[in-house]
Amino acid sequence: MKTKYAQLLAFFFLTTTRAEKSISNSLCAFSCIFMIFCLLASNYQKNGDFIMQSLLNGKHDRNLREDLHPTIAAFMIAAPLLNDLFPQDLTIGVSDTDKLLVSVGSKTIPPLSDGYILQTGDGMYEAVRDGEMQSTILPKEVFGFPVQANAIPLFDQDGIAIGAVGVASSLEQYNNLYDIASKLSVAVEQVTATIQELAGSVTSFSETMYFISEQSNSVLQSVQEIEKVAKMVREVSDHSQILGLNASIEAARAGDYGKGFSVVAQEIRKMAGNSKEHTETIRNTVSKINGLISQLHKSVSKSNAESESQSAALEELAATMQEINHNTNSLAEYAERIIKS
Repeated sequence: MKTKYAQLLAFFFLTTTRAEKSISNSLCAFSCIFMIFCLLASNYQKNGDFIMQSLLNGKHDRNLREDLHPTIAAFMIAAPLLNDLFPQDLTIGVSDTDKLLVSVGSKTIPPLSDGYILQTGDGMYEAVRDGEMQSTILPKEVFGFPVQANAIPLFDQDGIAIGAVGVASSLEQYNNLYDIASKLSVAVEQVTATIQELAGSVTSFSETMYFISEQSNSVLQSVQEIEKVAKMVREVSDHSQILGLNASIEAARAGDYGKGFSVVAQEIRKMAGNSKEHTETIRNTVSKINGLISQLHKSVSKSNAESESQSAALEELAATMQEINHNTNSLAEYAERIIKS
């Protein structure tokens, strides 16, 4: 008997997986009381009917009979008190090998009727039959929410199963947690997809701004070339003015012979003057264009830097959302394992 009880307690305290922990946690305190009543049962051999008589004389004498094994009687007395030891809402039942002796209901799970005949498929029936712990999940169609049901056999001093204890707890909170985690996971995936799309747009915008920056540099270089040409034209115009002036002087010295040349000299000076004016207009225009392109280049460079910063921030945000999504999926898987354990 001690070996079988030790195996059951080893299951409670030495489990490793989360699914097993969800079962063992719901029976951990129960197992402590179980050990105490096992000691009571073992002492019964030495103390005769004293323990049973004490139980019968107590306040919790419902359905107690003198022919009950002390272990079963002890659990019948402890059953109403077990709910106070757990944060979960539990329904607890104690049976002999044939029928339910006591059933303590919870706020969410109604109790079975005392005297209920155990049937094939019942956890306590199979615990007594197989001499092993039984665990099952009742679908939400039974109570409106999933229920975790566990049952352990009770043995006498010879190791023979004499009854069982069953505990049922609602998995509604875990089921709600699973639903919330699943919905959150979908929402996070959508947000992550949007962030990645936005990051792609920012990257594309950054590339476009870089292209514009390169083109503005090319235009700026072309404008500078135009400015150089305009400067050369102005220098030619100035020289033409000087040449026209010299030609007019020489034409005046030549008198009548230089009249025709004087007309040519005046036209040269006139053309030089017009060239100078047009060159000045070109220079002013080029100077304005040069200023605008320089300002555009600065703005493009600033926008490009901001786009790169935003792209890096979005990539970091996307990585964070992926981590959140991973944790959310882990939470959903954990809740699902608890529900299915």
